[in-house]
Amino acid sequence: MVKITVYGAAKEIGRSAVLIEDKDTRILLDCGLKIRPKQPTIPPEGIDEIAKDLHGVILSHAHFDHSGYIPKLVRLGYKGTIHMTHPTKDICAVLWRDHLKIEGDRHWTEDNMYDTLYQISTHYYDRSFKIADGVTATFFDAGHILGSASILLNWKGQLIFYTGDINTFATPYHDSNKYPQLEDISVVISEATNGLRDLPNREKPNLAIVDAIYNTRRNSGITIIPTFALGRGQEIEAILAREFIGSNFKIYMDGMLLKMNQIYRSYFTEYWVSKKIMNWCKDHRIEVPFDLRNFIPMNRNIADNLDTFRKMIVTEKKPNIILSTSGMLEGGPMHSYLLHGATKPENLIAISGYQVEGTIGRSIVDGERNIQLFNWSRNRKGQGTKIEIKAKVRQFQFSGHAQRNELIKMLKAINSDKYIFVHCVEEAAQSVQKEFDRKKTSYIPKAGDSFNIEN
Repeated sequence: MVKITVYGAAKEIGRSAVLIEDKDTRILLDCGLKIRPKQPTIPPEGIDEIAKDLHGVILSHAHFDHSGYIPKLVRLGYKGTIHMTHPTKDICAVLWRDHLKIEGDRHWTEDNMYDTLYQISTHYYDRSFKIADGVTATFFDAGHILGSASILLNWKGQLIFYTGDINTFATPYHDSNKYPQLEDISVVISEATNGLRDLPNREKPNLAIVDAIYNTRRNSGITIIPTFALGRGQEIEAILAREFIGSNFKIYMDGMLLKMNQIYRSYFTEYWVSKKIMNWCKDHRIEVPFDLRNFIPMNRNIADNLDTFRKMIVTEKKPNIILSTSGMLEGGPMHSYLLHGATKPENLIAISGYQVEGTIGRSIVDGERNIQLFNWSRNRKGQGTKIEIKAKVRQFQFSGHAQRNELIKMLKAINSDKYIFVHCVEEAAQSVQKEFDRKKTSYIPKAGDSFNIEN
C-alpha cells in the first residue's frame, strides 16, 4: 500500500509539496514556498519533521512555489539526491541566489544552497531513472516553462502520475504538454489552477497585445510590459520578434529577464524548445529571438547611468517597447519605468500575467490609480514615491497553465480511477471534479491530508 500526503498547494496556490511513501521508502515531489506580497514567505507545514528521513526528492520545475524550500531540506539534514531536468538546475541557481538577496537566510543559507546544488542529479525527458530501491521515475515535457516536467513514478509496479504545472496550449517556445499513454495508473495528482476558466486560443492574446502596441504608437505612446523573468518574458519576446522584425520599433529588455534569457540561450536546442521557434530563428539567421537588432538589453554596455537612460527611453517620442521585471509590479526596474511613463495618458501598461491579490499589479488591474513606488528600497526608508497612473492599463489573457476543458480532456485520456487535485483554490478543483462520473474517485485535500492507494 502506498500513502500520499499533501503538505502544500492544498486548496491554494503556493508551497507545493507531496510526499509518496510506503513502509520502506519516502519520496518528496516538489518543495516550494508561498510568496506573499510584502510579507515573509510560508513553507509547507510538516515538512521539517520528515526532511532527514527522505529517500529521494524530485522537482517538477524551477518556479519558486515548487523549488524554494528545497535548500531547507538540506539544511535540516537531507543527504540524498535531488532529481530535476538540466535547465531546472540552472534556473534554480539563479532564483535561489535572488531569494537570498530578498529574504536573507530566514529559511536557508548560501552554504545550504551550494550543498543543494551539489546534491542535484539532472535528467532528460522520456528516460526512466532510479530514485530508490524498486522506485523509478520518468519526466514528461510539461510545456509550462523551460525544463518543466510532469513526473511518472513506477512505485514497485504501481504507477503514480504527478502533473506539476502543465500547459495544454502550445506557446512560442514550447509545444503542449505530454503525458503517459499507459494503462492502470493508480492515481493522478493534478494541478487545477484554471479549473474555473477556459482561456482563448493562444493566438488571440498574441494578436491582442500586438494590436494594442500599434494603437499606442498611433497615439505617440510607449508600451510598458511588466513581465515575469522566467517563461512569460521569453514568450512575449518571441511574439514581439515575429511581429516587429525589421521594423523601427525598439524593444528594451531589463531586469532579471536578462539572466533568464541567457539560460534560454544555453538550452535553445530541439530537445528543450519547440522546433517551430528553432526553424524561425534559422530562417532569419539568428541564434535566439531576442538577438534581433531592435532588441536592446539594458546593461552597463548601453549606459553608465541606467536610471537616466530608463527615463529617456520611456519619455522620448519614439516607437519604444519596454519589457521588464517585475511581472506584478512589486519592484525591480519596472518602478523606474512607471515613475516616468505611467503618468502619461498616451502610454500603455500591458499586464501579461496573473496578478496576486495584494500586489501593485492587482491593485491597478482592479482600478486603483494612485500607487506608491520604491517603498521596498532601504535608501528611501520605506517612504517610497507616490504617483498617479494616467496611462492606459490593459490585461491580456496569457497563462502558463492548462485551461479547464483541455485539462479535463487530458485527465479523462489518462487511464486512472483516482485523482487528487492540488495547486488551485477549492472552487476550481470542484469545477473539474464534477466532470467525472461516480466510478472515479477524486480528492480535494487540505494541507496535511493523506490518502492510501491500494495495489
